[in-house]
Amino acid sequence: MIRSAKGGDIVLTQRQTTIFKAIVEAFVETAEPVGSKYLLERYQLPYSSATIRNEMAALEEYGYLEKTHTSSGRIPSVEGYKYYVETMTRPKIEDTVKNQMQTILSHRGRTLNEVVQESCEMLSQLTHLTSIALGPDSRNEALQNIAVVPISNDNVSVIIVTDQGHVENKNFMLDGRFSYEDLTSCVNVMNDMLIGTPINQVIIKLERDVKPIISTRIQQHEILFKAFLEAFVKFANKDVYFSGKENMLYQPEYNDVNKLRRLVSAFENSQMWQNIHVSDEEGVTVKIGQPLPLTELDDVSVISGTFKTGNNSTGSISVIGPTRMPYDQVVTLVDYVSKNIEKLFSENED
Repeated sequence: MIRSAKGGDIVLTQRQTTIFKAIVEAFVETAEPVGSKYLLERYQLPYSSATIRNEMAALEEYGYLEKTHTSSGRIPSVEGYKYYVETMTRPKIEDTVKNQMQTILSHRGRTLNEVVQESCEMLSQLTHLTSIALGPDSRNEALQNIAVVPISNDNVSVIIVTDQGHVENKNFMLDGRFSYEDLTSCVNVMNDMLIGTPINQVIIKLERDVKPIISTRIQQHEILFKAFLEAFVKFANKDVYFSGKENMLYQPEYNDVNKLRRLVSAFENSQMWQNIHVSDEEGVTVKIGQPLPLTELDDVSVISGTFKTGNNSTGSISVIGPTRMPYDQVVTLVDYVSKNIEKLFSENED
C-alpha cells in the first residue's frame, strides 16, 4: 500500500495512474507546467478535459502534483517523483547501450579507474546530465607490491598495487637529482618493509621505518620520500571523477546565475562528494530533492549505484541533475553500469 504525501493509505485508480504518468513524462520533456489541454492533444487520452482536471486536483490533494505561481498547469512534486520511481519505472536497456558497455569492459588491460571513468563518461553522454564516480576506498586494502617500470631513458613509472587490485601510478623524471638505481633502491626498501601493510597505515610506517633507512643510502632521499608520501596520501583517499559538468548549463532549472554558481562550486569540492553517503545495499539509491551539502540547492536528485571490487572495497557511480529528470532511463542505466563494473572485477578475481 502506498502512503500519500499528506498521510493516509491510497491506491491510484488506473485513470489517475495514466494521467499522472503522462504529466511526469510531459514535464520531464518540456520543463513547462502541464495542463489538461496539452495532455489531451499530446497523449490522446480517452478522457474529457473536465475529467482530467478533476483527477489532477485529486493528485494534487494526494501531494503528488503542485501548482506553480506562473501557470494554471501542474508539475510533479518531490513526493510525486518518488511515487513515480517506486511504482512506474520499467527497466529497459537498449542494445546500443549494451554494446557501448561491452566495448568498455572488453579491454582486459584497463585498470579499475579507467573502466570507471569511461563508464562515467558514457552515463553523462546518454543522460545529458552530470555523472560522478567515486573510486574504491583503498584505506582498508593492503599494499601488495611496488614495481619500477622504465618508460624512456629519463622517465620511469612506479606502479603501486593493493591486494584488491587497486592501482596507482607515479611518474619520475630522471633529471640528475637522483638516479634509476636510487629509485629502485628506495622501492626495494619499501617492498621489504611495507608489503601487507594496510594502506591507512603505510604513511606512518613510511615516516617511521622507511625514511631512516633510505636517508643513509640515497643522497636526495627527501625528494623521493616526498613523492611517495604524496602517492600514498592520494591512494588513501577516494578518487572523485566528474563527466558532463557542462550539461547542467542546458537545464532550465539552472538559468539562475546564483543557483548555477552554487552547483559549480559543489562540483569543485571533491571532499564533499567523498562524504556523501551511498547505501551499502545492492541496487540503486535514489535521492530526490534532498539538499546538497554546502550548496543550499534542494531541487537536485542524485541516482547512485555501488559496485564491489574486492572483499572490502566498494566504489560508486552516480548521475546528478534537477528533480525533473528522466528517472526511468537514469535509474536503469546506473543500475546496469554499476552491476557490470562489479561483474567484470569479480570475474577477474576468479
